[in-house]
Amino acid sequence: MTERSSATSRIHELLDKTYTDSARWNLEELSLEEGAPLSVGFLNAHAVTSAYDQEDFFTSLMQCNYLLRDGIGVKIALSVFGYQKTENLNGTDLIPMILDKFSDQDISLWGSSEWVVHACKDKLKTAGMSNITSLEHGFHEPDYYLELARKSKKKIVVICMGMPKQELLAKQLVQENLCQLAICAGGWADFYTGVKKRAPRWVRKLSLEWMHRLTKEPTRLGKRYTFGIICFFYVVIRTCLSK
Repeated sequence: MTERSSATSRIHELLDKTYTDSARWNLEELSLEEGAPLSVGFLNAHAVTSAYDQEDFFTSLMQCNYLLRDGIGVKIALSVFGYQKTENLNGTDLIPMILDKFSDQDISLWGSSEWVVHACKDKLKTAGMSNITSLEHGFHEPDYYLELARKSKKKIVVICMGMPKQELLAKQLVQENLCQLAICAGGWADFYTGVKKRAPRWVRKLSLEWMHRLTKEPTRLGKRYTFGIICFFYVVIRTCLSK
């Protein structure tokens, strides 16, 4: 198998898993059990192009017990391959619901800036989640967080470090049974605390939140939402032609 065909095979597997996991997702049935750690991740267009080039990142995504569809890009990709429609299960909306369900459990919040994680803790406490017992900014090396987890296993670890760092860390936490639930949260803490503003609801309903984010952060997101989108559709087309 050539390197390119191996990459397209990865995308086939990722899309199939994302469709299956998104279709079966049911928050009410999600439960935590000792010795059976779970991880939740989200597949967006950026993750697809990254997994096409990075096998270790692909492996970490496939390790997630739930890999959920996030954004219009993956929605389009799934439709190209003939999958039925799935709900847009983005982390910004879903993570607070997960944490509310397990509000009585110990939670570690790792990632973003030190100020943001403390602000996030305060807001979660106001919402009834007072067991945030470990706060760390997201700029340590992975071994630092793993050592923290080994010393004091927490029920839930929310990792807001961006791709692929958070997925690789979640994979290690699950493999070593260092928590019961690892959530790959990306920029969730920034949006939850209001440091970054979400698009108006009508913009989100039109699946144009990416455009709103681009106008707010053109320097940081310009490449991702221009060149990155071109790369994404290139990957989707190459994968489709390889069938």
